Amino acid sequence: MVLFAMLCRITDGLMLSESMDTLNPTFDKYRLQAKAIISKLSRVSDKAVTVDANDKYYFAYIIEHEICYLAFCEKSYSKKLVFRFLDDLQKEFYNTYGFEVPSAKRPYQFIAFESFITKTKKLYQDTRTQKNLSNISVELDEVRNIMTKNIKDIVGRGEKLNELNDKTEFLLADSLKYEKQTVALSSKLFFKKYGPILIIAFFALFLYIYLYYF
Repeated sequence: MVLFAMLCRITDGLMLSESMDTLNPTFDKYRLQAKAIISKLSRVSDKAVTVDANDKYYFAYIIEHEICYLAFCEKSYSKKLVFRFLDDLQKEFYNTYGFEVPSAKRPYQFIAFESFITKTKKLYQDTRTQKNLSNISVELDEVRNIMTKNIKDIVGRGEKLNELNDKTEFLLADSLKYEKQTVALSSKLFFKKYGPILIIAFFALFLYIYLYYF
């Protein structure tokens, strides 16, 4: 299954959106590895890649319109399905926000897209959906030039582990900086959506109490 997903602009590494699963402490190590992968991307990077994290997990990403769509998956999860999942993300995101991405300034500016990521993740966890998608006659790995790499290939075979740690610690500091902002943005979106309803409900309750008791 897909465990988490994130989107970023490859020209400068700006995080655009991600699934809230990444806030699970269990995934801290892999979230840092994901950001290390993203930090290596450029306009000339391979457009569809799987990266083996270890014998239990792997990353998969695609690059479309200078946006990276990355997923972190269990090793047993179908690569065909994860690339279809990423395709669904990129189509929806680009159709909805594509024109805004070049001018985006702040990290997680499109956190509202998290709801679509979560909904699509659940869809791809459904066994019936998986079966239907698995019956597609054209394999995605035949359509795309999908590269398979190891996490060491991404960060550099000659780099020592402590050098990677230095990089990931920097990325962790950066991610911690924006986690509070992500939560704040989520709260803002909640009140923007439900605030008027709550205000009307409160006013109706106040009016009822006033008329009934006074």
